[in-house]
Amino acid sequence: MADTSNSGIYVIESPARGQAIDADGDSVTAFVGPAPRGPVDHAVHLSAYEEFQKIFGAPQYHCRMAFAVRQFFANGGRRAVVVRVCGTSARNSIRLPGEAGDLILEARNPGPLEYLRASVDYDGVDQNETANGGPFAYQHNFNLVIQRLRDARSAWIDEQECYRNVSVDRGSRDYIGYVLSQSELVQLAGDAPPSRPLPTIKPATMREAGYIEAMTSAAESPVPGDYDLIGSTAAGTGLSALEHVPDIGHVCLISGREGASLGPVALLAADRFCRDHQSMLIIDPPSRWASVDDVISDQERSGFVSPNAVTWFPAVRIENRMGESVYTSMVGTVAAALNAANRASGVFHLHREGPMMLRGRTRPTARLETQDIRRLARVGINGLVQRSPLHLQLLGNVTQARHGSMEGHWDNLELRQRVLFVLRRIRYGTRWMLFQESNPETWDEVTAQVTDFLTELHARSILAGAYPADAFFVRCDNDTNAGLTGQSGAISFIVGFALRRPAEFLAFRLHRSHGNFRITGLGWQSGFAQAI
Repeated sequence: MADTSNSGIYVIESPARGQAIDADGDSVTAFVGPAPRGPVDHAVHLSAYEEFQKIFGAPQYHCRMAFAVRQFFANGGRRAVVVRVCGTSARNSIRLPGEAGDLILEARNPGPLEYLRASVDYDGVDQNETANGGPFAYQHNFNLVIQRLRDARSAWIDEQECYRNVSVDRGSRDYIGYVLSQSELVQLAGDAPPSRPLPTIKPATMREAGYIEAMTSAAESPVPGDYDLIGSTAAGTGLSALEHVPDIGHVCLISGREGASLGPVALLAADRFCRDHQSMLIIDPPSRWASVDDVISDQERSGFVSPNAVTWFPAVRIENRMGESVYTSMVGTVAAALNAANRASGVFHLHREGPMMLRGRTRPTARLETQDIRRLARVGINGLVQRSPLHLQLLGNVTQARHGSMEGHWDNLELRQRVLFVLRRIRYGTRWMLFQESNPETWDEVTAQVTDFLTELHARSILAGAYPADAFFVRCDNDTNAGLTGQSGAISFIVGFALRRPAEFLAFRLHRSHGNFRITGLGWQSGFAQAI
């Protein structure tokens, strides 16, 4: 697992030298977009929808991110990462009154839906501890409890932090500012007053602890824009918060405004990220697509072509808590279906080209005929068809590479997915090379490691061919590493594997140098293994 923060310091776990490349398990599906609350610009790993609700959810708030994550797990998804982006930096705050001024705590995470409350008491605190030891000096120490609530009107506590015998004395090792630097809920705003806050006693009681609620910073948080989604590579924000998360199979980018499409800047930045990380970009269709003719006309005007991007038509709507029909996101449902397709082993699976079944109580905004599916596929758009109140089918099996473009041979969605999986696992599995010298011994190790991985895929019938020689090849030697001998962390090798027919290899050059990794496609190479 990789943890990214805005400090500019990254902790990255990489496979150890000699460790086998993993051929099992689902890849990670990443969700980037607005959420009601929770940490911002931080990649949070989830294994269940309940975890999303605890960290990011607000029950009374319709959130397309929440719907997408819920549908992801409901359709069989297993591993998710969520990056919340936010259009505001304003934070809720708690004022704890005291004899010499208020102690002000500020929510760690921005946004008006971060519901917090605090309690202060003196139980077990030394009442004689004073600033100067004199009888009239201010007392410093107190106990503090911080709670994060599910809802403003709910007693459901999602998180709680307890701090005993903390101090407002800056010279103390238990100074509240130092202690709260480790808190995930609040931080100290400004300097602490010279005296501790008064205890929070529940009204109409003598000793029962009460709570002071956080003051809301704003009535509504501004909608994040495309630049919030992209974020900053240097600061590790937005999409860049995923930079050091390994094995991302799908990136689901959710626009800030309901029904709005991603702008060209966000679309191109996300596509570049996915190309660099061998991931699929999954995006909802824009609401402006009202008919198949609208889609085709829009695609003909658009210059965006990508073998790593997937979308569909029509969009879907759902009824919210108020009974209103609103646009929602299908990216989580589609990502889960693509993950399920990856789990199906066997090369013949690639020739099936059957529809993907999606579960979810949604309603498409348009109805498609059989000829519409073919028309949409020619411009790189999949068709979405309602089969029952609870089931949709995704038809077309295409990426946005588009027929007739330079990258048109990557228009087959399932084939592209399988290729990206193989390359992504090899890329991550050979990261131990970052700290090794490029020499014949290392080249032999890489060859053996990648060969073992491809042999395992062949044994599972994921690669075509009765014999390994017809299914794949690996070349890492003096020729492929010309000019790299003796360099640290540098290597260049060629792999080819057959997915459709025996000895019809998809060949790639994988090059690592100066911390960068580059994959160059060499195209379809029949008999390429024997030629080199």
